[in-house]
Amino acid sequence: MKKIILDTDIGTDVDDAMALSLAALAPQLDIIGVTTVHADAPLRARVARKLLDLAGRGDIPVIAGASLPLQMPLPENFTWMPRLRGHEGVGILEGAELTPSKDPNTTADDAAKFIIEQAGQNQGELALITIGALTNVGRALQLEPRLAGWIHSLTLMGGTVYAEKFPFPPMLETNLNADPEAARLVFASGIPLTIVPMEVTTQVFLTPQQRQEMLQWNTPLATTLVALMEKMFEGLASLSAEAGLPDDFYQGRTFMHDPLAIYTAMAYQHVTTRRMHVAYEVIDRVVRTMPHFERTPNCWVCVDVDAARFVGYWLDQIHQAAC
Repeated sequence: MKKIILDTDIGTDVDDAMALSLAALAPQLDIIGVTTVHADAPLRARVARKLLDLAGRGDIPVIAGASLPLQMPLPENFTWMPRLRGHEGVGILEGAELTPSKDPNTTADDAAKFIIEQAGQNQGELALITIGALTNVGRALQLEPRLAGWIHSLTLMGGTVYAEKFPFPPMLETNLNADPEAARLVFASGIPLTIVPMEVTTQVFLTPQQRQEMLQWNTPLATTLVALMEKMFEGLASLSAEAGLPDDFYQGRTFMHDPLAIYTAMAYQHVTTRRMHVAYEVIDRVVRTMPHFERTPNCWVCVDVDAARFVGYWLDQIHQAAC
C-alpha cells in the first residue's frame, strides 16, 4: 500500500469530495492524514472529517492548515479569478458546523508541521497528493529544507501543459494561482513530481444519468456526494459567464478533476503519463505550466486517460462502500 497525505481545498468544488472518497476507499492507499488549505482551512477540515466519517474512515486524521497564501497580498495586478465561494459545507455540515472561522489562519503551520513529521518518520515512502493550493507544502519546504529529500513523490492536480487542448481562459486554473509563491517553491524543490493538468481532467465527468444512478443506491455517502454536486451547479451559470466559457461547457456534467489525480497516483494502467520538462512561469500575470521539449525531463505529466474505465472505477468504489 502506498502511504499518502492528501492536501485539499475541499468544500468549494465538489470534485475534492469525490477525490477524498476515492482515496479513503481505495485499498491501494494508506492515508496517513488529510490536510486542508485555502480560504477557511478549519471549515474545510470539518467538511473532510464529516465525509470521511460517512465513508467509514473515522480513523484518518484531518489537520487544518493554511487559509492564506504564503505571500499576501498576491502580486500586483495578478490576474486570477477566484472560484465561487461561500457555500462551503452546505449539503454536508449542519447548524453551527457551518459557521465560518473567526480567525481561519490560526492553523497556518499545523498542516505543514504534520507533513514534515510524517515525512521524517516515513522517509522515502510518503507520497503527497495535492488537489488544492500548494500553501501547506510550500510552507513545509520553508520550515524544513530537507523535506524534498524525504518525500517519495508528489502528484499535483493543476496547470495546463498542452494549452491548445484547453482553449479556455488560463485564469480559470486555481490550484497554482491561489498561491503562486508556494507553487514556485514546489516546482523548484526537486520533489519527484507528476502533474495532472486540466486539459486531461476535463475529459472525465459524471453525467446526470450517473448521478441519478447514485441516488438509487440510497446510501449516506452517495446521497451526500450527489447533494454536493447539485449545490455546486447552482453557481456554475454565473461562473461560466464571468469566465467566458461556452454556454454548453457544463451541460449538467460533473467534472472529476481531483479524483483523476488520486487515480493517477495509484498508477493505474488506464492513465497515460509521459516524462517531459515542465517549467513554472508567470505569463500575463497568470501562473502557467509550460512544456519545454528541448530540455531534460523533470517530471511526469498525465497526458491521457481512458475516461470510461476511470469513471466506472470511481462509481464501483463508491457503490461497493455501501454494500
